[in-house]
Amino acid sequence: MSSNQARDQRYDDFLELAAKWEGFWGLYHHGWLLHTSSGQTFCPVFASREDAQSWGASIQTNHIPVPITLIDAIEHIVPDWRENGVMAGVSPTPALAPVMVAPGDLSADLLGALKTAMAKQFGRT
Repeated sequence: MSSNQARDQRYDDFLELAAKWEGFWGLYHHGWLLHTSSGQTFCPVFASREDAQSWGASIQTNHIPVPITLIDAIEHIVPDWRENGVMAGVSPTPALAPVMVAPGDLSADLLGALKTAMAKQFGRT
């Protein structure tokens, strides 16, 4: 998570649901939707299809919600963001700006959340 922003509960909720489902949602149409806010390019990501659909409708895009597995995110999408200076824009809503997260932080946090979810599921701490 970017160091200049306080931790937002939406980010924690996103990590928990992404780990439980082993994926999350983005908006896609001939490529992942990229958006700019305050001069920073980000790819919006969501914990649920409905949240992705709602935000997409609010900005009037023809991109559609598409699931992203954690494997695909960590091995392919996040490295591409890192290479191109794109942040993850976690859980934007029509009323709230996204939680901006650096690609490396997102990968590390997703892996940590997945380990926590697995420990809970299998009774290991």
